[in-house]
Amino acid sequence: MSLRCKHLIAPIFLVLSLLNGEIRADEAISAPAPLKPIDTSSPRSTLLGFLDSMNRSRSVYFDALSSYLNSGDLFAKPSVLYGHMLYVSNIEAAERALDLSELPPAVVEESARRLSIQLNEVLGRLELPPAEAIPDAKTMITAGLTRWVLPDTEIRISRVEKGPRAGEYLFDAETINRTPVFYDKVKHLSYHRGETVDWYEWYSRQPMALAYALRHIIPPRWLMEMPGWTRDALLNQPFWRWIGLLLVLGVAALGVMGCFRLTRRIPQGNWRRLLRPVSMMVMAPASAFVLSDILRVSSPVFEWITLSLTCLLYLALAWTVWSIGGVLAESVIASERLRTGSIDGQLIRLVVRLITVIVVVFILVTGADRLGLPAYSVVAGLGVGGLAFALAAQQTLANLIGSLIIMFEKPFVTGNKIAVKGIEGKVESVGFRSTRIRTSQHSVVTIPSSDLVNSTIDNLDRRSYRHIQTHLRLPTDMPSVKLDTFLAGIRDLLKAHPHTVKPDIRVELHDFDAGNLDILVGFNLEVPHGATEAELRHEILRGILGLAEEDGVTLV
Repeated sequence: MSLRCKHLIAPIFLVLSLLNGEIRADEAISAPAPLKPIDTSSPRSTLLGFLDSMNRSRSVYFDALSSYLNSGDLFAKPSVLYGHMLYVSNIEAAERALDLSELPPAVVEESARRLSIQLNEVLGRLELPPAEAIPDAKTMITAGLTRWVLPDTEIRISRVEKGPRAGEYLFDAETINRTPVFYDKVKHLSYHRGETVDWYEWYSRQPMALAYALRHIIPPRWLMEMPGWTRDALLNQPFWRWIGLLLVLGVAALGVMGCFRLTRRIPQGNWRRLLRPVSMMVMAPASAFVLSDILRVSSPVFEWITLSLTCLLYLALAWTVWSIGGVLAESVIASERLRTGSIDGQLIRLVVRLITVIVVVFILVTGADRLGLPAYSVVAGLGVGGLAFALAAQQTLANLIGSLIIMFEKPFVTGNKIAVKGIEGKVESVGFRSTRIRTSQHSVVTIPSSDLVNSTIDNLDRRSYRHIQTHLRLPTDMPSVKLDTFLAGIRDLLKAHPHTVKPDIRVELHDFDAGNLDILVGFNLEVPHGATEAELRHEILRGILGLAEEDGVTLV
């Protein structure tokens, strides 16, 4: 639950309680403003404001709890629940006095409450100087100081130098990071200001958040009266919390496994691939929410599990986006009725992949930031890694660039017959690394794209006309009149054919070859593809043979 939502719950609950008559108006009016921040303009105001908010939070918390336990009611009344809201509001106000900038954002919310309570317990066991001995804003400016150290401790209140809270005095990041150590050192000491309950021990052992979450289902007192052994700790976690933790992770794992199995039973389809990453994307934050906001798993287990689940969430989100990109590309190709291996289809895949790569990188950088890794370090690491990858895969990148050139310039498309580097055949597919050509012997030749774009490509299917040229050999003793008649007949045959280009027809005596007359017959055919060319070539040559038989011409 976000901090903004939590801050808004208390006033909303107050209005509802007033309407129901469960809280008296004078009690509601006298309640501290839940959104009022503490003054952090000096070490004095920060320390006193933190202690005041924590004391009010503690007082409201235990007063509401005592009221409920002494009432004999199974379920808590709205006034008791409102006390819980005030407790949350006050402790969140106190959290503003802590510099949490060095904590991973994924664990800040729950860690802030735990650290606030621990720090309050530490301060409650120390001899604090009188208020007038703690420097105010004027004293800090006059003395030119930027921090104040609590006497005889390492607890520091320092001025924030940059960021949205620049100029405020907060318990600095080093103090916050060492607060659990401070607490372990002083928790055996007695209080100096009248506290009688070890608040943090109570907070870490009692299932209060669980009782509050299930308040409409299970009476809170039943959970608070669980057997004593359930509160015995292992790795700073009571046994009841270990039981809940295993149940939550077990249910999440079963849910993900169930979705993985379900994908095997769903009929084949592109969109079914999304079920697996989406199941992980849903289960990871749901589990993290239950563990942090309901079970309130304590450190160090809390940090390890929360960071792991956050990492899993962003990896699943990246996986989901990647899968969506593939599904969208195939859907567009199918809707446009493009061939799977066509250049247009490959170009659509490439564009979608580039977009998904950019989105995935953004998701991973955001996830790294949530885990506490500096975003600039992640981006720099990706840059260095990308440079190393580029150096190690120069040929692969050259082939990729070659494929891009082919896709954009389109010197040929899938299905064209081309001749390149002594290889002639039909283009079967154009990939991101190579092009596959099916030869007339039905073998498949794979040519790297970088070699292809640097070669001379003859696209046989893009000829306007298909040139046919052949030679006829006649005996030298053929009479000249008969020769002229035969050649004129061939010209008439070619001119009469509907698919020949008339100005390009050539039928002439070309040479004397080994005692024979060499007749050159050349013409162009206007046909769409090679198959039609072969049929018409056969038809025309067969017609020439028939003409020779009619004229009594012997072909040598």
